[in-house]
Amino acid sequence: MSENGVRPNWAEDIRAKRLHRCWSQNELARQLELAADPRTRATLPSRSSIIREIRFHEAGTHQPGPVYAELYRRVWTRNPEPTTEPTEIPSDHMALAWTVGRLNLRVDRRTVLHLAATAAVGAALDPAQRLLRALAGNHRPDSTTIAHLEHRTRGFHRLEEHIPAKSLYPALISHLNEVSALLESGLPDDHRRRLAVVAGESAILAAWFAWEQGNAHMTAAHTRLANVAAKHTNDVSIAACMTGYRSYMAGRNSAQSTRLIQQGLDQIGEGDPATRAWLLARHAEEGALLGDHRGALNSIREAVDVYAGADINARPWTCFLDPGRFASMSLTVYSRLRRHDDSATAMEEIALHLGPTTEVKKLCVVKAEMALAQHRLGDVTEAVDSARSALDATSAMDFPLGWERLDNVAAELMLSRAQVAREFHTEYAATRASRKQPSLQ
Repeated sequence: MSENGVRPNWAEDIRAKRLHRCWSQNELARQLELAADPRTRATLPSRSSIIREIRFHEAGTHQPGPVYAELYRRVWTRNPEPTTEPTEIPSDHMALAWTVGRLNLRVDRRTVLHLAATAAVGAALDPAQRLLRALAGNHRPDSTTIAHLEHRTRGFHRLEEHIPAKSLYPALISHLNEVSALLESGLPDDHRRRLAVVAGESAILAAWFAWEQGNAHMTAAHTRLANVAAKHTNDVSIAACMTGYRSYMAGRNSAQSTRLIQQGLDQIGEGDPATRAWLLARHAEEGALLGDHRGALNSIREAVDVYAGADINARPWTCFLDPGRFASMSLTVYSRLRRHDDSATAMEEIALHLGPTTEVKKLCVVKAEMALAQHRLGDVTEAVDSARSALDATSAMDFPLGWERLDNVAAELMLSRAQVAREFHTEYAATRASRKQPSLQ
């Protein structure tokens, strides 16, 4: 790292080249081994040590020496960047959000990249033109125009699994501004309510993004907007979701998190099964941290029952709760309660749903929880592999919740005498973001 704290260009170049090829640091280490001639390969350290060097290089801690510089050159030459599809998501996030939102289905990164190629065209279609005229005061928004905004809102909630908050936040604010402008015009009651719901659903995500970026003022402002929209529309699910998000924002204060989650459960009652299943699983997670063994088990078991009949596409914010992510919440509970058989079962369920196309943000938490569980089950090597996957994903997304979970992983691995665990702890210390965990405290 340079004296002014800016990562050197060569460090950025290594990381960019790796990400453009969709490689983890473990895969890059393997490619470096393959690129070495027999004599050089015999002198290379272990795979975990090579990964540690890569992490140091990407962090800008020190520049690659002649051997690594040559190996990098060979790897990039032998594995040119893909040219058959885009490798970066374009900046027209509003158009892309609408395109993704219309599908209302889970989308992996490859699908997002392909959809991005048509997003600019989609933005020019008739619904967008209606919206522009309505904002200019030349046309009252009709049902099609409002549906355009509903699709776009849903799309933003799905894109947040793929795009860091700092990149997506400006487009989401523009979207909110458009919704606000239309709400100020004279509308029939049914149209006005639909737009107010859109505002609430969007404000929830805006509050989440502001928190991810450590902006307490805007987090509070968006939270107020979400709650006003929930009250105006009598949409208890918006209020419950916002309360659930605030339970994460409370940081390590499990007592406050639990109170907020219970408030959300009281708000939603028996309605909206997907949101209720998520809040019950959150209640179990925090209860396990507080040592409420019976309460945590009761909550996670009820969550499983409710989830079985839930439609995760019913509301925009529950789209993240696919079977793999839900199983990871069960794993969190069982691991914290040291229920090893249940933890192993949960990891088997997670493994059925993880793959190369799994959303990056999901990996931040899921892989960190797997690392903790694997370490507690006695498999340090697997634990470190999962921790490195979580670190790759969290570094790419700069996701506060990922850093929080990885802090727990690093602290636990530090107690291990295994060399691979000590190496990971050194790598983590060199990579860990310098800013504090955002909190509403």
